[in-house]
Amino acid sequence: MVWIPGFGKYTPKQGNRVGDDAPDFTLKDQDGNNVTLSEQLGEKPVVLVFYPMAGSPICTKQMCSLRDGWGELMQKAKVYGISYDSPQDLKRFKSHEHLPFDLLSDQGKKVAKQFGVDGTFAAARVSFVIGTDAKIKAVIDHIKANDHAGEVLKLLKSN
Repeated sequence: MVWIPGFGKYTPKQGNRVGDDAPDFTLKDQDGNNVTLSEQLGEKPVVLVFYPMAGSPICTKQMCSLRDGWGELMQKAKVYGISYDSPQDLKRFKSHEHLPFDLLSDQGKKVAKQFGVDGTFAAARVSFVIGTDAKIKAVIDHIKANDHAGEVLKLLKSN
């Protein structure tokens, strides 16, 4: 994997590693609604999918992989994509790619920083599986965009 300056890369630290309590946050979704992590935890784990930019070729492949695996994913977890894009850009991206899950706008980079995936221009391509107990159960930091749904499902089945 090649790292590009200005783009985030996962930096493990206290608070964003497997076994740590996931940082709580509130972000706007593509429709301008507030989504708070702690309010989403309950009967199913939550998967937070940080990605660099809505509409870029690799990000589109990654999000479409999740869309294509949605039938099984939705039974096992709640999924949220997170990027620095504006809610308006996320709304267009979600509509254009027919994504069945919500996209969250982290324009202030605060949440990316809490999870150790922040970069100047874009967040790193990293996914976190958060258990119903609010603990980080898994981190995927070497993502195969074309099979991200498979990667996530494998971890959900093992946790």
